[in-house]
Amino acid sequence: MIPTEDIMPIVKNTIAASIKCNTHRGYIGWSSCDNICMDMHDCLDMCAETLEMRAYLVALEATTYILIAGVKLASHADSSSGMLTDVIMCTYELIDQCTKEIKKQDKQMRDQALALIIKEAKKSVFDGWTDWRYDLLKCGICLCDEKSAKKLEKVLDTLLEISREDYYPEYTKKEDLIVRYLLHRHLYGKKNTQKELYQNIAINELRIIAIKDAMEDKNYDEAEKLCLEKANEEETWHYRSSNPEDWNNMLYDIYKTANSTEKQITQAKKLLLMGNEKFWDVLKQIYKKCGAWNENYESLLDELKDSKRTVCYRSVLISENEKKRLLDDVMENPYDLFYYGEYLVKEYPEQVYKLCYKKISESCAQAKDRREYKKITKNIAQLIKWKGNDTAKLLIEELKQRYPRKTALLDELEKVEKKL
Repeated sequence: MIPTEDIMPIVKNTIAASIKCNTHRGYIGWSSCDNICMDMHDCLDMCAETLEMRAYLVALEATTYILIAGVKLASHADSSSGMLTDVIMCTYELIDQCTKEIKKQDKQMRDQALALIIKEAKKSVFDGWTDWRYDLLKCGICLCDEKSAKKLEKVLDTLLEISREDYYPEYTKKEDLIVRYLLHRHLYGKKNTQKELYQNIAINELRIIAIKDAMEDKNYDEAEKLCLEKANEEETWHYRSSNPEDWNNMLYDIYKTANSTEKQITQAKKLLLMGNEKFWDVLKQIYKKCGAWNENYESLLDELKDSKRTVCYRSVLISENEKKRLLDDVMENPYDLFYYGEYLVKEYPEQVYKLCYKKISESCAQAKDRREYKKITKNIAQLIKWKGNDTAKLLIEELKQRYPRKTALLDELEKVEKKL
């Protein structure tokens, strides 16, 4: 076990050495950035162990140092792989864990931790990274009492004043209002700060808090109203199916919690027709419970087809073993033929071979280089694998005759012909 007094020097030296080793002519490329991120993750693991040892302030200081290093890196390295964002999100999680433990400790330790967070959040490294700055300040809220809260609000006042010179000062103002509300809620409770919450209900983050409050109070009509206002405002292409805090997903959860079956069915159908295939099983379960699955099955499939959500529709057809419907849809639109053909070729070999023949011929007419020819011959190889040898043989011969001057194509065709 590493002594706690050695944690900060190790973290600092590890990150400094990693940045130096991965900087080439003053530039950090994406793979080098990923290397640094892996070293940062090792440092975070060390900080997590330090937290478990109850060296709370040491863990907080070291984790915050990693955060600052990550934000600096984001300003001048190629972080396009997304790994750096992951590191930064992990640091916030660990900082949050640290402060939640420290808030249980004595006032001296709480004040020390808050002073550290405020000092780091004020650093110029956060200029241009407004949300990350305010996310750090949010982590300090749980450490505040009425007296120390004044220090945090003073920092907020300063940051707000500075932001007046920004290109988008309203963005900082929004973050400021969120942090202030969360601070007041922490100090005075949700009932005493409800007026402040509703004064700023146009801010999505605060609206979500209001919805969750209404749900806790079993005020489902209020939760529905707050959610519907945003769900009706946004276009369907804004829908983020995997985000539980998407307005339409939240609306379904409200109806489910309120046990409103009719509204559940309506919302679940809406989400399915927006392309969220998991709501097929949700509807199936609800309808079966009502004894109405069989009468709604076919019409629901028809509606899903008409929605033009091809991937969702076909996924449902595969799960329901609706191979004839799948074949009809693939024949109508051969999108991703060689993926869906796998499910169809056993029952409908001739139709699949015919579709493959047409698709490969069309692709070859548009292909211009060896990379594209390789894709074509890969599909011919798949056709052979599906026992469509006769179709593959005919296709190879026709392509050879049609494109006698495309030497790269002929070369690739000869390679795949050996598989026959």
